[in-house]
Amino acid sequence: MKSLLITSLILAAGALVSCDAPKQPQSVPIQVQLNWVPEPEFGGIYAALQEGLYAQAGLAVEVIKGGGQVPCAQLVASGQVPFAVVSGEEVLTLRARGGPIVAVFATFQKNPTGFLLHAENPINSLEALWRSDSTIGIDPGLPFVKMLNERYPGGAVKLVPYSGALATFLASPNYAQQCFITSEPVECQLRGIQSKVLSLADVFNPYAAVVATNETFLKEHPDRVDAFVRATAEGWRRYLDAPERYNPAIAALNPSMTLEAMNIAARLERPFIVPEQGERAIGTMSAARWQSLCEQLTATKVIESCGSIDAAFVAAPPAVP
Repeated sequence: MKSLLITSLILAAGALVSCDAPKQPQSVPIQVQLNWVPEPEFGGIYAALQEGLYAQAGLAVEVIKGGGQVPCAQLVASGQVPFAVVSGEEVLTLRARGGPIVAVFATFQKNPTGFLLHAENPINSLEALWRSDSTIGIDPGLPFVKMLNERYPGGAVKLVPYSGALATFLASPNYAQQCFITSEPVECQLRGIQSKVLSLADVFNPYAAVVATNETFLKEHPDRVDAFVRATAEGWRRYLDAPERYNPAIAALNPSMTLEAMNIAARLERPFIVPEQGERAIGTMSAARWQSLCEQLTATKVIESCGSIDAAFVAAPPAVP
């Protein structure tokens, strides 16, 4: 009888502890579609994965690598994935065509694209480049090409198709080409080629590597969007503080880019990611910046109108102190 009583008390106590124990958040499967292969430009996402930040927020995040032909904006707007990395231009362009896409996080606060030149090239400004007789490898369909043509007319600059490689640049000291801050300049440094970049930010400065969702998902799951954004922002703070901690895992997913290249890229991208307000404001966006992009896209006839700017993005939640 005594033994039975003790057993009953133990079972009762166990049940009490079980009832009082805090419940772990249910793990919700979430996919995020990248617009390129795993590289440091997505470092914060991979850091959040590695540190378990998404898991702590109750999200089982799957990162899907992308590529040049992956229609990320269309995938997220149609609800095929809840999150995707896109460009700021894609957000407004697709919305102008009726696509229900919404920006929720902006990785690059400063446009990370520009023109790559040899260090000894005497040209040191966009105006000087566009008024010169230089040959530039570029995608002529990009919106900033028309902006530069209108701002700096009268030059003899020759635009040729961008090959995506450095062969022509390496062989031609006076040749210039479009570039991404974590790509071509890094390759030049590794090859021992002295180069410089003329940033496009002064002329065309949209948010880049923007994390977007669709209106339906945002309306039905605001808590998941908030959790994903907060974890991603914290992931970026940790990545930028110690990229060498996370780059080995990223390099393992992308054997075409060396660990050394990733470490260089992480150093180069930092000033383009951290806002003037500091690391606590990583990922934030403003209506003024989106309105400026809207005006540029409509002025160049990329789109006719933008609709409501306030509906195109969600300001990132404040960082936890």
